[in-house]
Amino acid sequence: MEPFFINSPSGTVFALYHPPEDQPGVRGNILFIPPFAEELNRSRHMINRQARAFAKTGYAVLILDLFGTGDSEGTFGEATVPHWQQDILAALSWLEKKSGKPVILWAMRSGALLAADLVRQYPGLTDQLILWSPVGDGRKFITRYLRIKLAANLSNNTDGTRNSLKELWAELENGHSLEIAGYSLSPDLAHGLSALSLGKTKLPRELSVKWIEQSPMAPPILSPAAQKVIDSWENDGVSMSVTVVNDIAFWTLQEPEWAVNYIDQTSRMLQN
Repeated sequence: MEPFFINSPSGTVFALYHPPEDQPGVRGNILFIPPFAEELNRSRHMINRQARAFAKTGYAVLILDLFGTGDSEGTFGEATVPHWQQDILAALSWLEKKSGKPVILWAMRSGALLAADLVRQYPGLTDQLILWSPVGDGRKFITRYLRIKLAANLSNNTDGTRNSLKELWAELENGHSLEIAGYSLSPDLAHGLSALSLGKTKLPRELSVKWIEQSPMAPPILSPAAQKVIDSWENDGVSMSVTVVNDIAFWTLQEPEWAVNYIDQTSRMLQN
């Protein structure tokens, strides 16, 4: 594992490079696009374990801290969707220069929104996406994030006043940032993510998508929202491979726990 910084138009971006293990050459490159805010911190153990699993099969894996997150330049409150997409493009360029091999985009949760939108903008960017429990609708995702602030306001309320989702959205519309769970959510970032939707994103026909979804049910079942996106992409000619695993939603947990089925299924899908 090699830590270093990449120069991006947004600033210096921290990265971890996992070279192939015990392989004569690079089989291919994989670029990880992280989830949002605290979901990333709660998932780092799983992300790095999956990266090591990929490296054992000959892939080189690059993991990013996007602008304003982790050890990268900037603050979360300054981050925008264009910043993050510039970072991804800079990392893709670095990987291509490193080995000249094709790059697979591996995106988790809200990172899938960024990845799909980039592939829409640049159809030749990659021929393969790996999506871990992707967020399908950016506005619904941000609305759920705002509910964290509602819950905090309710528990800290001493004067009987209450906020509503409508009021929180109004604050963002009026140009005010919101402090939520230790992160400053800016209007630009909230609106940028809210504008993204997998179901409304047209992907190139030659793209292959490997979709790994978590389900608490036994046997596991695909969510209706996910099925709608998958059906839409398949109808557009995108090659879809879908797996639903009965495993924990590790990105929601305060203490690290292993979702072994996630890693096993992801590694298996990449080999097929």
